[in-house]
Amino acid sequence: MKTRYKFLIAIGIMVVGIAGLNRYSYNNYTNKQKERIELFFNYNYNIDSLTFTKTKKNPMGTLVFYGYFNDDKENDFSADIMPYQKEFEGNIAINGAFDNENAKFENGKTYSVSEIEKIQRKERRKNSEENSSSWFSDSAYTE
Repeated sequence: MKTRYKFLIAIGIMVVGIAGLNRYSYNNYTNKQKERIELFFNYNYNIDSLTFTKTKKNPMGTLVFYGYFNDDKENDFSADIMPYQKEFEGNIAINGAFDNENAKFENGKTYSVSEIEKIQRKERRKNSEENSSSWFSDSAYTE
């Protein structure tokens, strides 16, 4: 086989490999963002279920996730990740009636995903401190 054909086959294999890795990392990224969107909605709204219908990238580079709540397609939402953001933080558009009726916090307050993660870390730390006993406490020492 000529050297030129070997070279072309090697280039073709590299292109296919790079395309496969790119597709895998994109799917991994979108799955991680879906988890962040679910965390956002479960923390800020009273919902039973969340269903994603499609993911789309618009011409400006914004990644948009579409879906609906509680198995009712009229309770739809869209969650956006702007090109300058690395991860989803809380850019949403949802049905106004659903938003007002199912908000967990007064005045329509919503927490961003970063704030939610910070609150959850504090709660876990507090719970672990309450459950652990000190080596030097009197209750741990018995005679």
